[in-house]
Amino acid sequence: MAQHSEPMPGGATDPMERSGGTVARRPGMFTFAAVIMFVVAGFEALSAILAFAGTGWWATASGDLVYANFVFWGILDLLIALIALYAGIDLLRGGAFGVVMGYLFAGLGAIRWLFVIPVAPILSVVVIALCVMVIYGLARHSDYVQSA
Repeated sequence: MAQHSEPMPGGATDPMERSGGTVARRPGMFTFAAVIMFVVAGFEALSAILAFAGTGWWATASGDLVYANFVFWGILDLLIALIALYAGIDLLRGGAFGVVMGYLFAGLGAIRWLFVIPVAPILSVVVIALCVMVIYGLARHSDYVQSA
């Protein structure tokens, strides 16, 4: 069955048709993985802000004064947030760095949440399922990275 193209409004034709190129559509699961990376970046940035805000002097139950320094953890969380943000942007572009970081974040996230099952079983199962969906989407559509 032959397809024909109709002219666009104003007599213009599709620019991709004129150039002879094809557009590789980004799979929905790839977009989902990128959005999850943005969510990870947001949560890590929030964790960094909380770590910076939590640094200071604390009084224990026995009345002792303790200084807690969470600046290191805040900086670490901020770096993770920046990596996740860049990985999400790279996934939207179809880059290999985003795929590798997507696998890494989703794999480590699933393993981490296995340990949380006794405390929060429903939340853990949901987060593990999201991690598995990211891994599935990246693995299923790995040909998109090669074409992009």
